[in-house]
Amino acid sequence: MSKVQRGLIEYNGINSCPKNVLNFKQINIENIFSIPSEKPDIEQLVKVYASGEIIHHEIVKTPIGKSLEGQILTGYKLLVSGDITMKFEYVTLEKTHPVHIAHNHFPFCGYIVLPENLNKYSTTFPAITIEDIYSEKTDSRCIYSTITMMLSADIC
Repeated sequence: MSKVQRGLIEYNGINSCPKNVLNFKQINIENIFSIPSEKPDIEQLVKVYASGEIIHHEIVKTPIGKSLEGQILTGYKLLVSGDITMKFEYVTLEKTHPVHIAHNHFPFCGYIVLPENLNKYSTTFPAITIEDIYSEKTDSRCIYSTITMMLSADIC
């Protein structure tokens, strides 16, 4: 995992994309997080940490055809669901400007179109790659975040 500095904010948890991935889907997730009432107000975000965890995955049969967007539907999709964990480090509005941390967890769900010649005895190994993170303070109590991630699956 690497870190990226944009403006005054350091983003941690961004991965380099794997090469030669055959089965994948890119998704964007937006979230607005409210700082818990026991925490002080935000003056400035300093660091953002993100990680993803797959909780469940399963292969489902779907229609065969071509979608309106032009995607070829093979009859099989891998549904992937999990959780994104984010940690926000921020400077408070208090006179001494201490640094505080707030945590956020939220679910995601996505799918990957699988090959049409999928063997029903195959094993799938899904993975998450966080490609980009962007966060900003919307007011003294809320943080807007968007995460771009790739869901991929190895089939054995």
